[in-house]
Amino acid sequence: MKASLVRCFSRASKLILVLTLSLAIFAPAELSAQPKPLPSKRNRSTRLVHKSAPARPFSTVVIDAGHGGVDQGGIRQNIVSEKNVALDVAQRLEKFLRKAGLRTVMTRSDDRFVTLDRRVSIANAHHDAIFMSIHFNSARWARARGVETFHFAPSEATLAHRIQRNLVATTTGDDRGVKRARFRVLRQTKIRAVLAECGFLTNPQDAALARNARYRAKIAQQISRAIVEDRNSLR
Repeated sequence: MKASLVRCFSRASKLILVLTLSLAIFAPAELSAQPKPLPSKRNRSTRLVHKSAPARPFSTVVIDAGHGGVDQGGIRQNIVSEKNVALDVAQRLEKFLRKAGLRTVMTRSDDRFVTLDRRVSIANAHHDAIFMSIHFNSARWARARGVETFHFAPSEATLAHRIQRNLVATTTGDDRGVKRARFRVLRQTKIRAVLAECGFLTNPQDAALARNARYRAKIAQQISRAIVEDRNSLR
């Protein structure tokens, strides 16, 4: 009886072994393969915000006057309309840059509404260029004052610092520094892009400066000098 049980157990063990080997050999590959881990949210977002715009020689400046048309810019507390003073500075900047031998392209030359996508498209149509966006700031608190400059890619930092240094020389307001920002016109442009905030239109002192045509000309001239300095450094 004992010998019979041993033989039965032995045959059962062999059968299990054969079945196990068969499953291992003929099982579909996808059943045994481990699923690849999905990239983390942090990794995905890092790839999405990457921008490659090397600092290289340029002969064209795409000048972007912020807002326009139905888009007044700023907030209700603005003392001055942003779209008008931004356009005026942009037009003056165009004249200074042309005198310096640079070709210019305007995203808007009059009081019209231009979408952000259209502004980006205009910039991306010019490879031998940089993108310069002109804005004025606003804040809920009237005491906020001064100038600041934004960029997105590391390769834009030097140009942004040159512009900020020159803007600070035009005003008695605060030096609010150079900052990195994910504005669409900075993030989605394929060329180097910088955005300047030339003062707070919700602040009485900054608004008074913005109203002054000589001050707007000074802003345009100082931005132009920074751009020309950057161009010359890359020759």
